[in-house]
Amino acid sequence: MPKKNRTPSTTPRQDEEEPAPVSWRRLVSVALLTGAVRHIGALLAGLAVTRWQHD
Repeated sequence: MPKKNRTPSTTPRQDEEEPAPVSWRRLVSVALLTGAVRHIGALLAGLAVTRWQHD
């Protein structure tokens, strides 16, 4: 009985490939943007509270 021609299980399939690693520059820019947005949001919230209490 001839053996079936199967691919070894150690080779990754096309749908199981790992995504490309994210570059460190992109990580740094996302971190800086997130920090800036949070900082601006906190300033706006503080301004709103101050204005609300002043009235």
